[in-house]
Amino acid sequence: MARVSAARVRSGDVVNVRGEMREVKAVRSDQRGASKPDLTLVFKSGRPLRVNVTDELAVWRGDRELR
Repeated sequence: MARVSAARVRSGDVVNVRGEMREVKAVRSDQRGASKPDLTLVFKSGRPLRVNVTDELAVWRGDRELR
């Protein structure tokens, strides 16, 4: 598992959300003006999560190493 910016998260990644591992179903751009670039992470189960693109998230991408 690696800590990466939210901008690098993609479908199929597993993200640690409040201590719970959740698989990402889709990543949607959620622009609220030039100063607040956000993303909405849609999970296979549970509610979506809005994050800033610069937020760091703990992400696991299976057998592929994140850098």
